[in-house]
Amino acid sequence: TCGSRRSTALYPMGKGGINTAAAPSRAAASKANVKFDDIPPAHVIPPGCPLHARLTIRFREAVGWILTANFLVFWALPIAGQGILWKHVMRHIMRPIFYVVDHKKSPIRWIATNYVYKNPRHADYAVTSLLVALSAITSLGFVFWYQLTYGKLTWTVIMGYYWAWVGLGGRQMGGAYTLAHKEGHNQFLYQPWIRSSVGNFFENWLGFFYGNVPHNFTTSHISIHHKLQAGKGDTFYQWDIDRTSWRDFMLYIYRISTHMVGFSSLYFFRKNQQTRAYEMLKKGMIYYWIVMPGVLYLTTRSPSFIFFIYLQPCCAMMYFLAFINIGLHAYIEFDHNGAHLPMVNSSAVIDGDDDYFGEDDHLAHHYATNVYYKDLPLYREKVMNELKKHHGSVFNKFSILEHSLFLLIKDWKLLAQHYVDFTEKMSQEEIIDMLKTRAVRKEISYYDYEFKWLPKLKKNHWMSKTD
Repeated sequence: TCGSRRSTALYPMGKGGINTAAAPSRAAASKANVKFDDIPPAHVIPPGCPLHARLTIRFREAVGWILTANFLVFWALPIAGQGILWKHVMRHIMRPIFYVVDHKKSPIRWIATNYVYKNPRHADYAVTSLLVALSAITSLGFVFWYQLTYGKLTWTVIMGYYWAWVGLGGRQMGGAYTLAHKEGHNQFLYQPWIRSSVGNFFENWLGFFYGNVPHNFTTSHISIHHKLQAGKGDTFYQWDIDRTSWRDFMLYIYRISTHMVGFSSLYFFRKNQQTRAYEMLKKGMIYYWIVMPGVLYLTTRSPSFIFFIYLQPCCAMMYFLAFINIGLHAYIEFDHNGAHLPMVNSSAVIDGDDDYFGEDDHLAHHYATNVYYKDLPLYREKVMNELKKHHGSVFNKFSILEHSLFLLIKDWKLLAQHYVDFTEKMSQEEIIDMLKTRAVRKEISYYDYEFKWLPKLKKNHWMSKTD
């Protein structure tokens, strides 16, 4: 069965995406998982693999290593540096100032409530949106001014821009993507006058300089990732790789790169005959890969400006989105029918330091998408019995970035320390064994998925009774 059907047809859902069917015995569920636990890592070439497939796998792995090297050279220092600076110094200074600016009766909130957002509660996003937009416009304005004034960018200017692009604690890049994400999920987020003029500013305008193809969230994220609940066919699919293997991760980076370019989503929409989404994303790709580079070249006459200021952020996000998604969907467990357990296959982090409007609770984001971030504690109480029964993938007091890092370096003790055992009955060794098993488990081999399953992708495949 394909991944999406496991979370819909075979896995009956009640309100909030919670299983309302009778629970199978633990023994039956464990037996159902055995057949998935012997699938080899993605980078291991299976016996009898055709030469073209063998070369393709190695080429994709090489692309992953190249994008990793690129990330380490250009982006690792700004991201790590801004994270350390925020954690140890700036958060103690900036947070009190932010809360003063963002108080309930602030003029920014009043303007946002009355003139920007359709729903008054979304004025919660106003100050963050304003700060992200102002920071991006200022830093972009500076590099454009420098290029047009001096004819080229120095390394100091380029690296300074990258530090500003990341923002303190990653809050600039995180904010830009979070707000584009919010726009993609809510077509009525803004008042009509904004929707008919500017549209989705963070997704379709500022997103150009954050590696985001216009309409990507509106189309791919909603109609693929959420439609399939990260299952087979998803452009972010990862349950054919070992989420603790660096070599498998290289293959995953390649997969995310095809998502960032837009081709894998276009392939899905064409196969599924989703014409509207196909045309919308294709238009976004034309603007991102042809129109905007052309405009930038006519403006700056500088290929290096296009490479460092326009294309490098896209390369950075190819790596970074692959990295954080490892933690978001790291674990899988099946019931006795071979159906995914929703409480396991999406992760949640509570009391984290880097949460943006509930983005850390990826479990609720998938299975209770309409729950507002302020209501997430109530939602967890509502599903507590399910979390206890299935030992849900819930962690606390770290970031999604750290979650992925601990998985890839196999620091199971640290992961176990952050795991939230709602039953309060599991030992550290039991938690480690559970997490390790779930993170390594695959539902299909990489070779079978890429070279047999994907080529046969067809319309409404998630409704099919067979693979």
